[in-house]
Amino acid sequence: MATIDPKLKTRAIVLGAVVFALAAVDFVVLKGETVASGNVSLRSGAAALRIPISRPGEEHLVEISTRRHRNNESRGLSIAYQLIAPDGSIAAEDSEILSHKKRFFEFVPTQSGDYQLHAKETKLLGSGRGTGFVRVTVGDRRVLSRLLAF
Repeated sequence: MATIDPKLKTRAIVLGAVVFALAAVDFVVLKGETVASGNVSLRSGAAALRIPISRPGEEHLVEISTRRHRNNESRGLSIAYQLIAPDGSIAAEDSEILSHKKRFFEFVPTQSGDYQLHAKETKLLGSGRGTGFVRVTVGDRRVLSRLLAF
C-alpha cells in the first residue's frame, strides 16, 4: 500500500484551508446588502416578481438561484429573464443556452419604483415549471461566488 508524502499532505490541507477561508470571506464579508428578495415562477405567462428599488444610481446585483429542490423550485434549468423598469423600458435581459444553478446580472437603475422580473424556463417543448429564488443586493463585491456559481 502506497503512503502519502507528509509534506504533500500538509500542502493539501493548507491549500484546502485557504480555499475555504477565501470562500467564507467571499460569501459572508463581500456579500452586499440585500434590498429585495422573493420567488419567481418559471412558467410561461406567470406573474412577474415585483422588485422595489429605492436607491437609483447605485449598482444592483440580481442573483437568480434554481439550485434548491424543495418547494417545487427548478433544478438548475436554463432560463430566460427580463427586468422591466417602472417606465416600461427593459433594464436587463438574457436567455441562457446552458443551465446554471445560479446566475447573476448587474444593473444600475435610473429611477426608483417597482421593477418587474419576468423569468421562464427555456425548453424546446412544453411549459416551464418550478420557481427560482431571487435576491437583489447593493454593494456586492463577491468574486468567487459569481465565478463558481455557489
